[in-house]
Amino acid sequence: MADFLETLHKELALALGDAVWAFARIEWVVHDYLQRLSKDRLNELLGDLTFRPRANVLRRLVEHSKAPHATKERALSAISQAEGLADRRNVIVHNPWSIWIDLDAKEFMHQIQKYSNPNKKIDLKQLKEFASECERVEQTLNESLSVL
Repeated sequence: MADFLETLHKELALALGDAVWAFARIEWVVHDYLQRLSKDRLNELLGDLTFRPRANVLRRLVEHSKAPHATKERALSAISQAEGLADRRNVIVHNPWSIWIDLDAKEFMHQIQKYSNPNKKIDLKQLKEFASECERVEQTLNESLSVL
């Protein structure tokens, strides 16, 4: 059992680190384009705000740009995808892992459970999928904003 928990510890630590880092890269893209798309150094003015308000300002900058409609829609869609990931990131970062033995399945169970909604859970596989999805959204966000 101790070997399993030690292996699980390392695997969870790496997966959590990857997930947090993957979303941090999205936050950096938002920060970067707040600077690029405004003349008022919004990245510095809004730097201490949480992700959603910064994403909302970026959304408004996109809406006010002179880019073609299809280009703006792609960027707005990418911002919305990033906001959806922010909600999942909050569950990952602000909630505890639960580790227990499922006696019926005769195996260890491990997942993150949301405090206010224990039915909302994220397991190790979903955590890894989250990091991959963040990488995809980061790329889409970067590509869609770079043409504005």
